[in-house]
This record gives sequence, C-alpha cells and structure tokens, in this order.
Amino acid sequence: MRARVMAIASVTAILAVQAATGQSGADVTAFAGHWQVAGVAVGDGGVQALADNDPSFMGKRLTFSRARLAWDRPQATHDACSNPQFMRVDKPAPAELRAQLRKLGMPRPTTFAIKCRSGNWGPADNPVVFRGAGGVLALPWYDGGMLKLVRR
Repeated sequence: MRARVMAIASVTAILAVQAATGQSGADVTAFAGHWQVAGVAVGDGGVQALADNDPSFMGKRLTFSRARLAWDRPQATHDACSNPQFMRVDKPAPAELRAQLRKLGMPRPTTFAIKCRSGNWGPADNPVVFRGAGGVLALPWYDGGMLKLVRR
C-alpha cells in the first residue's frame, strides 16, 4: 500500500512539473531551425516605412538555435540574441497587433516572450514571437512590420 501511494505521488509530481513547464515556458527546440520570411504585414494607420509583403524582407532567412537567434546572409539587421529563452505569455496579442496577425493568417496565436542572455532581438525592449497553427511564427519587427516566418 505504501509503495502504491509513493508511486502515485511520484507520478503526480512529475506531471505537475511537466504541466508547469509547459505553461510557463517552451523549450527552444520548439523554435529551433531555419526560418524564412514568407509574409510582411503593416498596420493600417499612418505613414509606413514598409508595405505588406515588402520585398526588402521577403525571402530573408533566420536561424534559431539554443546558442542564438540571428539573421542568415544577407543580414536584415545586426540583431543577434545569445542563449535565447522562450516564455509563454498567458495573454492574447496586444490589440494594436491583432490586425497585422490576421493579415498573416494568424487570428489567435500563442504569445512567447524572448529573453536573451546577451545581445538584442528586434525593436522592443521586451521582444515577443507569436506561434500560430502549424508552427508558423510571427515576429514584430522594425518600422511597424510584422514578419511571418515559415520553417525551411
């Protein structure tokens, strides 16, 4: 009887740790790989430096790994993030970004904060990435652009 109680307690503890990890963060391997910009969406208001599906970003490639997030050749910017961590944010995308996400076919993505041990990633002080159906990513970027990334 005591052995059974200990076994149940052990399984419960393991499941609790897995659930907490799944809710609070994401292993970088879920994001690791080679990505390509397959779409660009800009907001509908004001003057824009970019256009929807802007040719200056279309086809650009990035690599996400445990060691770093960085643009491949040719570099779109000099941003590079060392030892990234992805933490799930239990809030929907901010209202001001939802129209751009819908343009990219991502009406209800999951938000992940990106924390860099060193370096910078993107224009925001607290960078995020959105993950949609099929593992497609959306990345808020400079000049009010939202980049749609597909795995390559």
